[in-house]
Amino acid sequence: LFSFLVFLRYQVYYGYPLQTYLEYPIIIVQDIVLLLFILRFSGNMKRALFYAVTFWGGWYMLTLRKWIIDLAMNLCTLISAASKLAQLRCLWQTKDSGQVSALTWSMSAYTCASKLWATWCEALVLIRFITMLILNIWVTATILHYRKTKKTE
Repeated sequence: LFSFLVFLRYQVYYGYPLQTYLEYPIIIVQDIVLLLFILRFSGNMKRALFYAVTFWGGWYMLTLRKWIIDLAMNLCTLISAASKLAQLRCLWQTKDSGQVSALTWSMSAYTCASKLWATWCEALVLIRFITMLILNIWVTATILHYRKTKKTE
């Protein structure tokens, strides 16, 4: 959720065309609803106010200074890349794709590839999508490589 928030705020801050970030508000709302369901059914609704204040505070703090939004964007790219590398490491160690979906990772790679065209003029965003594209394809290929074939009898 934080990465989506940073990316959306970055795009709005720099005045990018709406089509380059239109899905992020929808994803953010979707994540917030999911978080509220989790809080509701785990009996922790009191934490919802904390998360709401953190969300709105973060939204405005990101643009207090230009370097804050730029640093946050770079950190989000680093965190996203690190999570994909951790997924790859786990796949390599277990040599089993288990319950990991190749379709989901393929769609993620496709999304990054399609965003390359929309953001080719902005270097920081372009670097993020190229990095994510390469890593998404890598994770997908690793999943397919370690996928266990079912024996039919």
